[in-house]
Amino acid sequence: MPPLVQLENVSVSLTGKRILHGVNWCWQPGEYWSLRGANGSGKSTFLRLVAGELAPDPVEGGRRTYWLDGTANPSAVGVREQLAFVSPEQQERYLNIEWVRTGRDVLLTGFHQTDYLYRRLTAEQKAAAEKLAGELRLGPLLRRDVQTLSQGEFRRILIARALLGKPRVLLLDEFTDGLDTAMRAALLAAVQRAADAGTSILCATHRDDEMIPAFRRRLVLDGGRIVEGKRVQSPKSKVQSQSAIEPRSASDGSSTLDLGPWTLDLGPVPAFLFRLRNVSVYLDRKPVLREMDWEMRPGEHWAITGPNGSGKSTFLKLLLGEHHPAVGGAIHRFGETRRHTLWEIRARTGYAGPDLQTAYRDGLTVAQVVASGCFASIGLLDDVTPAQWQRVRKLLSEFILTDLAERNYLQLSYGQRRRVLLARAVVHDPQVLLLDEPLDGLDAESLARMREHLAVLAMRRVSLIVVTHRREELPALPFREHAFKASHPAR
Repeated sequence: MPPLVQLENVSVSLTGKRILHGVNWCWQPGEYWSLRGANGSGKSTFLRLVAGELAPDPVEGGRRTYWLDGTANPSAVGVREQLAFVSPEQQERYLNIEWVRTGRDVLLTGFHQTDYLYRRLTAEQKAAAEKLAGELRLGPLLRRDVQTLSQGEFRRILIARALLGKPRVLLLDEFTDGLDTAMRAALLAAVQRAADAGTSILCATHRDDEMIPAFRRRLVLDGGRIVEGKRVQSPKSKVQSQSAIEPRSASDGSSTLDLGPWTLDLGPVPAFLFRLRNVSVYLDRKPVLREMDWEMRPGEHWAITGPNGSGKSTFLKLLLGEHHPAVGGAIHRFGETRRHTLWEIRARTGYAGPDLQTAYRDGLTVAQVVASGCFASIGLLDDVTPAQWQRVRKLLSEFILTDLAERNYLQLSYGQRRRVLLARAVVHDPQVLLLDEPLDGLDAESLARMREHLAVLAMRRVSLIVVTHRREELPALPFREHAFKASHPAR
């Protein structure tokens, strides 16, 4: 029996830099692979190569051959309908489309794996789409513009789209990032059912708890080369822990922080950082947050939890001043009851989230992206001062990004871009840091490093508000928790 895909000494370059080096791999029917490796090891490039989105280098790039239709084919064009691919970059591409597309529009293209629906569907296909939508609880998401969906809600649509056509080959790149616990379990079960039905699967993941029973083979990349490819048993999840770091309050209203031999005097602090009273937020005339009362004081750190679509990201945008309370509600910031301008808010807060990652479309370098945080802008709209560049260089060093400083931001891996955006969020020394799923897409080493960064920021008097579906991965700081309910039909 011929293989599904065969790679023979394949090399792939992006913008003149070689990402994959002399890769040899043969994917046989009925094999289910997990793809592992650190951020920047070449996993996403490898998946895009197998999916046909990238080709081997034209000179000494080796040979890629598909056998999906029984004959040898160097191009994926003729076998496109038998391939399905889900990745964060695919989601970003959809979000950059400026015209309205509903969840149903995106879902139904899964029968032919095209961006648009070019063919009339049969009654059987429509019935199959409705059945899968019910199994994955898509419901009202199908009627909404995908631009209004939360990250997790849209990811559910894309997974359903990939499964709908019952592809022979399914490629998944960190596909559960941004999903709440219940939906993550439901989609992992759906992928297992697809494997049981005969779909061969290749899934890039950093998490052992995503190793469904089907994944009995592991492919490991390091520096764009295959360093391991063998049959394995599914590993168990392991989460490292860190010691808690807690600020101490002094009797005079100031606060101190125990840093071993040093104690920092943090000076007087405001009575509160954020105070919400009877706050409701409407988007597209639909209630997202309802009559919310909440307060955050200096020295506190908050974990914001809840299912996909419950209002978590909207809550962060409210704190940032990008959304406003409906009539009858009020939000006050930084111990003052006056209304702050958007620029005053941005000067004292830092933000990083999936929407910001999607917003960067121009070919900026890593250093330029970090520097843009000085102005809370997408790109550089003002001249960066020597002092600001010095701050950028310091952060690049702290976040182990110095070697990437002149690299094109868009050519980095998903996890590397997360680290860059965190550096951008703190480049102007904010008082509060708002993070939306900051730990998704990170390998074990980067996850540990990010947790360490967050702990250090907390020691520097930065208060953290972190949206997460995996509370156990947060640093062991004294996080308080606010859990949103599923009844909020939120963005």
